[in-house]
Amino acid sequence: MAHIVPLSFPAMAAMGSVVLIFVAIKSPWRNRYHRVNNVSPKADLAWRNAAQQWLDNNRA
Repeated sequence: MAHIVPLSFPAMAAMGSVVLIFVAIKSPWRNRYHRVNNVSPKADLAWRNAAQQWLDNNRA
């Protein structure tokens, strides 16, 4: 039977940091401080069209 190698502290710290990074990336709370863009596609298209019209009217 194979003999089990004991884990060293640096190995456990490395695995723990990988787990913490993964949890931080996948956490639903990561966007807590960022404004979520909930603009509907219809409103977004209307805004883009109005912006383009403004640019066309005010082109130097």
